[in-house]
Amino acid sequence: MKVLERNKAIELRKEGKTFNEILNEIPVSKGSLSFWLRDIILTKEQLARIKYKNDRIKKKFIEYNELRRKQSDDNKLGIVRSAMKEIDVISKRELKLIGIALYWAEGYKAHACSGVEFTNTDPGMIKLMMRWFREICGVQEAKFRIRIQIHNPADIEKVTRYWSSVTGIMPSQFTKAYLKTSPTSKRKIGNLVPYGICSIRASDINLITRIRGWIQGLVALSSSPV
Repeated sequence: MKVLERNKAIELRKEGKTFNEILNEIPVSKGSLSFWLRDIILTKEQLARIKYKNDRIKKKFIEYNELRRKQSDDNKLGIVRSAMKEIDVISKRELKLIGIALYWAEGYKAHACSGVEFTNTDPGMIKLMMRWFREICGVQEAKFRIRIQIHNPADIEKVTRYWSSVTGIMPSQFTKAYLKTSPTSKRKIGNLVPYGICSIRASDINLITRIRGWIQGLVALSSSPV
């Protein structure tokens, strides 16, 4: 039986059939087929046909993958848009709790500090925390100080303008940028965080003390039985 299959495979190959076309007619492993056909010499016409067929298969495969990717992206976009609609409006209480939780996770809380400091790379989170500081904490505009950390000194002006637009704070209230220019990490980190790291600061010991109290309130709530 294997001899018949081998002869049939050789005959089809000499007709200029591709491996996939032969495998569709002869149910053998691709390894066996390669072994049987290793010595077959094809004409230029046969090679051209095989290349054309293989290119068409490759093109269809790429088109199929692109279609699947687009369908996946469309599905994810639909989920995101649906989820966005679930977040209708944020009440003052919700804003207060969101800000407390974010400060608890990302804010500077050491007992030695005499003010607040919140650091992140996400402009959306920075915007939200600026709203929290303004609307919930009542921080006056003149008290805000913004500090940025970047990896390329040539980007200072561009990055300052960027974070100024995000925070709504004038560049005159930005402190000296912190430059971290390690040659081993500069390129990699610079690509991951092109606008560096932004820190919102405000000197107010009463506010940081109150925030610590809010956090303790959340701790107490999380420990309470449901």
